Amino acid sequence: MTAASLVGAAGLLLAGSLAILSLRAPTQLQTSTIRHSVVRRNVAPYRGGHGAGIARRLPSVNREGSAVGVLCARRSARAHAADTAAAAAAPEFPALQNDLIIRAATGQPTERVPIWMHRQAGRYLPEFRNFSDRFPFMHRCSTPEIATRLTVQPVERYGLDAAIIFSDILVLLPVLGIEWGMVKGKGPCVQEPINSPEDLIRVSKPSQADIKSELGYVMEALTRSRMELDGRATLIGFSGAPWTLLGYMVQGEGAKSTQAVKAKGFLYQHPDAAHKLLSTITDAVVLYLVEQVRAGAQMVQVFDSWAGELTPSQFAEFSTPYLKAIATKVKQSLKDQGLPQVPVSVFPKGACSHALKDLAQSDYDVVSLDWGIDPAVAREQAPNKVLQGNLDPSILYLPKEVIQTHTQKMINSFGTQNYIANLGYAVDKSMDPELVGSFVDEVRGYSSYLNNNQQELTQAAEALVA
Repeated sequence: MTAASLVGAAGLLLAGSLAILSLRAPTQLQTSTIRHSVVRRNVAPYRGGHGAGIARRLPSVNREGSAVGVLCARRSARAHAADTAAAAAAPEFPALQNDLIIRAATGQPTERVPIWMHRQAGRYLPEFRNFSDRFPFMHRCSTPEIATRLTVQPVERYGLDAAIIFSDILVLLPVLGIEWGMVKGKGPCVQEPINSPEDLIRVSKPSQADIKSELGYVMEALTRSRMELDGRATLIGFSGAPWTLLGYMVQGEGAKSTQAVKAKGFLYQHPDAAHKLLSTITDAVVLYLVEQVRAGAQMVQVFDSWAGELTPSQFAEFSTPYLKAIATKVKQSLKDQGLPQVPVSVFPKGACSHALKDLAQSDYDVVSLDWGIDPAVAREQAPNKVLQGNLDPSILYLPKEVIQTHTQKMINSFGTQNYIANLGYAVDKSMDPELVGSFVDEVRGYSSYLNNNQQELTQAAEALVA
């Protein structure tokens, strides 16, 4: 851009730039407003794709072959936990070099929009299938060496800003006294579902020691992943939400084929028992997330995968209070135990349109959005909250140019600050890794372009009024 055109563009944005200059020491609300502003495209045209000069892939580290001897060792989660529970001293982790997501999640300025994806470690990746074709799901989850490899693979392929630990929301159920397993053709199934309030006698109230012992394999995978990432990306831990976990405990299987009829009926018929169970699950989730931070998680997310199965009034009664309690209690517990204060995120899948306003008033740092809510509406309902999401995953089946167009539209709507790019749900096993990579590239390239041009225009406006 020439000096003349730069000054001309600066003149067009003079009013907005003067407003920015007048807010040298803005209040928290004002800061949020500035960060959410969308840059208008009367600047040098964005060329898109790799032309933006943003490198996608980090050097790949292929350890699959050398690890086979270790990975073939079969062991149960509980037996392995007994081997690792004695490790009390916190490891010394590598310094975080890429803190982009941490800065975004805590409302700090970022030079571009950070990105990660739900289910980014999945069967769409050939390197993932190298493990999934050989080892059953539960073996992959409960073997820290495998879980670590699967956690880190997407960061090595795409240079993502975060890795989310390879695990499952249901690993907490056995600690609560509820056994489950994978059934071919049906997915996760609970062996003995809860059918009545009398069955609550089977539900355990785990202690911190129980979490450490029973889920030691998750903690070891977190620690190994944090070491293996070597500061390249933020490590995210997670848990299922109370309502979602209750849903599996009562329904006995996933909601996709059942519409959660039995689980919802339990809420209607036995509300007192439901609240009692939700409270027990909430306490367990808090303990679990705190232990994940101790093991190396630098951010944690609560997945309410069944949120969309509830009516708005049901969600307000049986999910929202417990979700809010988790964020508050996790932060207090981290403080009490002298652990790092990490960002906490929540994903109320399918309920964002009616849940966001309430969750915006919670202690969550980030609310992750599904594709069912318009970004502009989300910003209006949660002006001071960091938002995450929400590209419709089906767009990733379309040609690269279409992916780029919709990614740009999403970023224009959310703005480049107080925002983490993600999908409105998850990467599907049938997606093309190259097209998934196009989405990642476009987020990086386009958001960098917007930020760089905004900086140029602001500097020109400053010079104009000096």
